[in-house]
Amino acid sequence: MQHRKRSIVSAIVLAATIGSIAVGSSAGAKPGKPHPPQPTPAPTATNLPPTGTWSAAQSMATPRDGLTATRLANGRVLVVGGAQQTSTELYDPATGAWSAGGTLTTPRWLHAAVRLDDGRVLVAGGGAYTRTAELYDPGTNRWTSTGSMTVDRYGYTATLLGNGRVLVVGGFSLGGVQASAELFDPATGHWTATGSLGTARRNHVASLLPDGRVLVAGGFNADGWLRSAEVFDPATGRWANTGSMTSAREHASAALLGTGRVLVAGGGNPSALQTAELYNPASGTWTATGTMHAYGGRAVLLQDGRVLVASAGTGDVYSPASGTWTETGPMVFPYAAGAAALLADGRALYVGGSKVTYCGQYSCTEPIPDAELFTP
Repeated sequence: MQHRKRSIVSAIVLAATIGSIAVGSSAGAKPGKPHPPQPTPAPTATNLPPTGTWSAAQSMATPRDGLTATRLANGRVLVVGGAQQTSTELYDPATGAWSAGGTLTTPRWLHAAVRLDDGRVLVAGGGAYTRTAELYDPGTNRWTSTGSMTVDRYGYTATLLGNGRVLVVGGFSLGGVQASAELFDPATGHWTATGSLGTARRNHVASLLPDGRVLVAGGFNADGWLRSAEVFDPATGRWANTGSMTSAREHASAALLGTGRVLVAGGGNPSALQTAELYNPASGTWTATGTMHAYGGRAVLLQDGRVLVASAGTGDVYSPASGTWTETGPMVFPYAAGAAALLADGRALYVGGSKVTYCGQYSCTEPIPDAELFTP
């Protein structure tokens, strides 16, 4: 029984991070079932939730998985994606309410989103094997097409570089797992190929290092889960191998700490689900750092320098000072979170994802509209 329970929990984590195409209908409240928790109103001086707790936020209008959540310069959060979805939504922390965002030109899920230096948001690729890309303008609440990538991709990473360009790396395409990488120039709307990875990978993590280079680690390819890591130098357009992680990881989460080190936590490899490790850019080495109580999830760097990692109904907070994890209270919704963003007031918004349902003898996933807030 214990093994079966652990398998179910692992399935929930993997379903959320993989972002499976939805099966079934909307996951809203159904007749005969209890009403969902009431959303938390926008915080004021007199109704701030207790620290270290989760509270319900207003649900999105549309259930979504394989989504992204991007905080805009105006403090709102732009949510994009979901299987066959062209709609987008905006969360306003001041009111605690959602409103409609502009309509995408192309449905997207398992894509990536990056806020550019000028405040616009770039999204590209996705699970429909598309090369297309588009830009969101918060001033007009509209999307416009921009240049297409050189390769169709999903399950890739996109990183804003110090020079304002966006580095896109790896992923899965019609041609298989990619080693290719390319750069988007917001000034021209054009993409150009840059140096290729030494190892093709998808569902990896990427982090901008303090010196402007980009660390890429883990992922998956035909050889299975990966421990290897590489570093990209924007000055030369080349990749160099660096130390390998202590554990192979796919669908892990990563955060750049105030110390300049990179925390990588969790991952689809069952042996790595509750583990974490640190990358030291100065030495190019990895060291294990504590064990989580939960099974990985989405990472948010909090304002005080700690890191929240949450999914599957619970979370953990990592302290760089002590190298230890502290379990949070239970999340409001017992499902994995599909995307997360830090709000300007210090709270963390977790939104969307999927829950596991059973279709006869098979397990299926169903997208959810739920959202909740963590108050550090």
